Amino acid sequence: PKYPAATATDPYLIKIAPGTYTETSTVALKDFVDIEGSGQGVTTINCQCGSSSFGASSAVVSVNGSIAEIRHLTINNTGTTDTGTGITVTFGLFTTGGDSGSFSMLHITATATGGTYNRGVYNNASSPTMNNVTATATGGAESFGVHNIVSSPTMNNVTATATGGTNHNRGVYNFSSSPSMTNVTATATGGTESIGVYNDSSSPTMTNVTATATGDTKNRGVYNKSASAPTMNNVTATANGTADSNDIGLVNSGGSSSTIRNSAITGKASISNEDPATAMVADTVLTGETFGSGFTCAGVYTALFAELSTSCT
Repeated sequence: PKYPAATATDPYLIKIAPGTYTETSTVALKDFVDIEGSGQGVTTINCQCGSSSFGASSAVVSVNGSIAEIRHLTINNTGTTDTGTGITVTFGLFTTGGDSGSFSMLHITATATGGTYNRGVYNNASSPTMNNVTATATGGAESFGVHNIVSSPTMNNVTATATGGTNHNRGVYNFSSSPSMTNVTATATGGTESIGVYNDSSSPTMTNVTATATGDTKNRGVYNKSASAPTMNNVTATANGTADSNDIGLVNSGGSSSTIRNSAITGKASISNEDPATAMVADTVLTGETFGSGFTCAGVYTALFAELSTSCT
């Protein structure tokens, strides 16, 4: 029988039993239709999805402004090759057109691999609620765990991991985005440039965030550029690679300004202010040197409990 369309007063729930389900193209969510699996790692949707564009066709699951929730399952994109360009974009979960924040993901694992550009979760002009989400991207030239572009999602209890990209790895990448990040673990590993949390023209609120970068060449725990202004409270930012002379816990550049409290910042250099930039730091441990000017510091100390000056020297 043909059922009537779901509405706000008559929503639908699609319950997916345990098992692994293989799709041949993107699953597009509809308004007022929730998708519920039987648990992460119990219900899995697989797809060799990919295209040459940063759009819905590159995702296993896509959301276009839908008022809905997806929960309790794993989304796995194993990628494919675009025969026309040789370049492939792969997403686990793609959202767009949801500025009202009416879409939510709960207890979701989203993975992407096998493409040139891989994203576990890609939010484009969308501000979903992300609760208890694990987003992982692996391999290719670029891998980002969570990529927010012109988006300000609410991120609670999120683990974002990027590893194995030959060029760039980003745990969380924010572009013109100001998400609320609480209890977030962002890890980037491998390649020529790894950054735990990358803020570009963005001003997120970061609370209880662990941002870690390890790799061969250039590592940044948190990188702020282009007038980004994050608020950071209880943040652990660590850069630790094989070429440790280029490991910086936190970089502010291009007119960026960071406000940091109750945090720990570790690297060969703890904080570098460039181009110019400013940092207001309070009640925080810095285990490496500081570079540049524009520091205002209170209660800042080294790993050996030596108190630093009001300019963090």
